Amino acid sequence: MDPILLVDDEKDNLQAIQRLLRGEYDVAVTTSPLEALKMVKERVFHVIISDQRMPGMSGVELLEKVKKLSALSTRILLTGYTDIESVIDAINRGHIYRYIAKPWDPEELKLTIRQANEAFTLRKEVDEKNTALEKTNRELEETLTELTLLDKAKARFLSLVSHELNTPLTVLNSFMSLLSQSQSELSGDLQKSVKALSGAVQRFSDIVGEVLTYTRLESVGKLRLSRVSLGTELQKLTLSLAPQYKPKNIAFSLEQSEILEESFDWEKMDLALTRIFSAVIGRANSGTQIDLKCAKEDKKLTLDIRWQGEHLPLEAFQPFETGAPEMHHHQNLGLSLAIAKLIIETHGGKIQPMQAESGKAILKLILK
Repeated sequence: MDPILLVDDEKDNLQAIQRLLRGEYDVAVTTSPLEALKMVKERVFHVIISDQRMPGMSGVELLEKVKKLSALSTRILLTGYTDIESVIDAINRGHIYRYIAKPWDPEELKLTIRQANEAFTLRKEVDEKNTALEKTNRELEETLTELTLLDKAKARFLSLVSHELNTPLTVLNSFMSLLSQSQSELSGDLQKSVKALSGAVQRFSDIVGEVLTYTRLESVGKLRLSRVSLGTELQKLTLSLAPQYKPKNIAFSLEQSEILEESFDWEKMDLALTRIFSAVIGRANSGTQIDLKCAKEDKKLTLDIRWQGEHLPLEAFQPFETGAPEMHHHQNLGLSLAIAKLIIETHGGKIQPMQAESGKAILKLILK
């Protein structure tokens, strides 16, 4: 049974209430306010009922002290109408849940105690849930701190390794430059070997550069925004890629329904789109056209890219995933498109795969 404490210096009142509640609650009684405080320290009572007029300490004073010892306990005051001002003050300060005027009605008293007991149960449930939530939040904060430290350690490790790799790469590049200058003096087989080695060194250098770029973007994350005209910047970007698409006789077309101006960190966004367009050019069929379409959809700025040729899967944008057989698409270094994805997501955008239409591959970018 739920525990209840009765405090009254008149034993007759205690016995009367105790008899009334017999069988419904575990009722503890005392005639001393000081004894009541000791009992509250040792045990949690759902409901504490105190008389107002007692020698040495009033009921309001007692329940005020009880609140500090057992905040969840529901506190009820028994009082006469002559004490109504002190009772109202106690209610306003939150020291008591309710007061019952003397002479009290048995059924009204039982109903009030039942409601007070339910109030304790609800408060206890809320308190337990809040405690559990606070614990979960602390654990999440600790986990986030650990992940942040691990992420920084990973970035530092990759940056350090990449930096250290640059030293032997510099030496290799120097020797390869010397060998290339004297290729005419080498035999045919050695010339082939020098050419293959030069390609491998360049690929190795590119990978190190990609790792450095990716770790730097991950660790910094902040954007330096400024308003740009998307159409104008896309035209500049496609022109800069002419050495890649002209040998394949590929053309770019740009469509936009309105002049779209938005805030971007364009240095980073240009880097992202350059990598994506380069991947598309590599997959587009020779003699075809790559169509770009800019639009505002549901307050989102989108860029659709359509081309005839091999599809560019979403998996290709994951770190160290080429999205195609490595020998077939050796230009995918495993981080190039992952860097593009990271930049777009930092702007609040995302990359969406689309079903092919009319034989064309489609890549939809939500830029922000």
